[in-house]
Amino acid sequence: MQTLFTSIYEFICGKNQNYDEYRAEIYRNVGWLSFIVALILVLLFYLALGRWRGVWYTRVHWVITLVLAAAIGFGLAFGLGKGTLGIIDAYLMQFALFNAVIIAIYFIAFSLLFKRFSIFSKRTPF
Repeated sequence: MQTLFTSIYEFICGKNQNYDEYRAEIYRNVGWLSFIVALILVLLFYLALGRWRGVWYTRVHWVITLVLAAAIGFGLAFGLGKGTLGIIDAYLMQFALFNAVIIAIYFIAFSLLFKRFSIFSKRTPF
């Protein structure tokens, strides 16, 4: 899977010639954590809150959760990149912004898969 995440990030952000740490560990760690966080947020939204009571099920709630996922994705990429490299540069910011988009895409895809298991959120987002 390291090659998959490396391919995705380098295709969009370009290859970073200055730091090999991106290929060695950052892409893999951020990719897996983003995938897992998106899955956890979707399971929380549809299986925990969507089956509990009809309090967190509207399209607005879904968008709030999507924005939260994107913010977490940005924070993961930024935090792990800065922690590993010890610097903040333009590539790190671009990578973090792209990861926010990736985690949002994961969230949307998982939403389409798991919404049928909810009681109150079956028709959210569409």
